[in-house]
Amino acid sequence: MRYISADQIFSGSGYLPNDTVLALSNDGTFHETLNKDQVDELLIEHHKGIVCPGFINTHCHLELSHLKNKIDRLTGIVDFGLAVIRHRNAISSEEQKERMNLADKIMWDEGIVAVGDISNTELSASVKSSSSLYYHTFVELIALNPERAKSVFEQGIQILQKFTASGLVASFAPHAPYSASVQLIQEILNDCRANSLPTSIHNQESEAENEFFRDKHGDYLRLYNTLGIALDHFNPTGKSSLQTLASILNPDVKTLLVHNTFTKQNDLEFLKNLQPKLYWCLCPNANLYIENALPDVPMLLRNACAITLGTDSLASNNNLSIISEINTILNQQAQVPLEVLLEAATSTGAKFLGIDDRFGSLIPDRPCGINLIEGNSGNYSVKKLA
Repeated sequence: MRYISADQIFSGSGYLPNDTVLALSNDGTFHETLNKDQVDELLIEHHKGIVCPGFINTHCHLELSHLKNKIDRLTGIVDFGLAVIRHRNAISSEEQKERMNLADKIMWDEGIVAVGDISNTELSASVKSSSSLYYHTFVELIALNPERAKSVFEQGIQILQKFTASGLVASFAPHAPYSASVQLIQEILNDCRANSLPTSIHNQESEAENEFFRDKHGDYLRLYNTLGIALDHFNPTGKSSLQTLASILNPDVKTLLVHNTFTKQNDLEFLKNLQPKLYWCLCPNANLYIENALPDVPMLLRNACAITLGTDSLASNNNLSIISEINTILNQQAQVPLEVLLEAATSTGAKFLGIDDRFGSLIPDRPCGINLIEGNSGNYSVKKLA
């Protein structure tokens, strides 16, 4: 048995008493919490810093791992998206898998134990099935034309089955309100509800998204013109992207809104009476990389939003590190408490993915992962202890 103490121990929902010791079995599985008086002092490893459960990365694009340093910073979301389309198949499938394996190892080394990962193809299935990380794959579907909803969904079923056949958990996710029709989103939500699985959708990553929904203006017109996609079927709603999406959401389906960079207070007010099961994923490093903007985290917290953290992809980030995302928020919005971000990085993320029976908290006899956070506020680093 191994015994660990630290300056502070975070359980996933709060700090434990200062005299707490964690008992771990030899394979790193957390066993129980003890008082220091119950353990021979010579057997206790004391660490400077904060010990916490392994991190949950609720939003990643493993498939884009080969695009690190391929896309310029501060392009804005439209040019970023066009660059992804242009570069994503520039190397062979085997080379892409090699980069995915490296990204997977990076996350493991950064104290991440579980990932909500976006996939547009089945290419990552073999990487995930041999990984030490837990993966929930969100098979992402795209089709703004409502006439394509059925066929795109049927194609998605074939991709999803590749993951489930590999013993992986997977569910469907629409890419974004501006790239998935109401009909496609409803198909996805109905499937998730029937299978009691969560979904995910990119939300308000740019102000152009809100402009597109309000009056069919803005930079997204350039995106669809470049891609040769007709917009005859799309009618503006006079409301923001999120307010438009809200009427479609299913209150029985856990839904992760990702990015939320340009979400406003009036959007949150609009949602209050609808009571959907929403989680709000923050990927601040990607937001700065693409739009040089951040979501208003204090506003989300004042409105009791359930926060999770994600890394997005190496196409829009220098690393796949949850502690780096925490540092960015602390440096940019210092009034956000570290304890809130640790909860977002552990138990709240696990609850969203439906794995809180084994990850995200100090759960007896579960290999939940044990991390040590060292350093000072805004300049933390992480070390895996188990």
